[in-house]
Amino acid sequence: MQVANTLVIAMINANLGALFGKRYLETKMDIIANNLANTNTAGYKNLKIFFNYSVQEERETEKSCLPDLGALDTYIDFSNGPLVETRNPLDIAIEGDGFFVIMTPRGPAYTRAGQFTLSPEKRLTTLDGMPVMGEGGEIYIDGKDVRVETDGSVFVDGNYVDRLRIVDFENKSSLKPDGKGLFVNMDQKNVETSPERITVKQGFIEGSNVNVVKELTEMIFLLRAFETYTKVEQMQSESKSKLLETMRF
Repeated sequence: MQVANTLVIAMINANLGALFGKRYLETKMDIIANNLANTNTAGYKNLKIFFNYSVQEERETEKSCLPDLGALDTYIDFSNGPLVETRNPLDIAIEGDGFFVIMTPRGPAYTRAGQFTLSPEKRLTTLDGMPVMGEGGEIYIDGKDVRVETDGSVFVDGNYVDRLRIVDFENKSSLKPDGKGLFVNMDQKNVETSPERITVKQGFIEGSNVNVVKELTEMIFLLRAFETYTKVEQMQSESKSKLLETMRF
């Protein structure tokens, strides 16, 4: 009887392991699908999944060889995307590190998506109408000829208006997506810094940094792995049924 009980416990642990495997694959599949859906989104940054061991250690209340499903976490790949020329004078890209500062109703947010426009009040904004910040505050463009220099200085009809406020962070892991290409800083101790060696390019936007071929290849691998886990679960279920049937006699 003790041997049978040991086998049952082993099967339960195996089933839980398969459950974690499928949950991991499902989560990763959702992330890949989201990445692929944003292939053509300006300034989009690739999301990746990882197992947060620090969370696992905090949540451990008993000895177990099985990982905690809640320890799955994501991080953002902030590597630069390709620059795409649009020739639109209000499309602006950053070559190098750094983010444009956008003022939202909840406070400052940060973006690499430099598709800007003018509000009816001639204020430089995102496509959603949120102000793009300059070093002197909101930027107003009242004129026809808009020129943005490589250091972010904005000239209108030959007159200096302001300089785009572009900042960076020493620890980018505290930046979390806030929708529509924006990121928010979740750590007040992670203060803004001045980026080095950047070039501002007018008439360009930064494309998504998603590697489509790599994402599709990984998706195919995940589908095959998911099929394998499903077959393993079926085999475990059949073995468990046979074992329970044997234990009745």
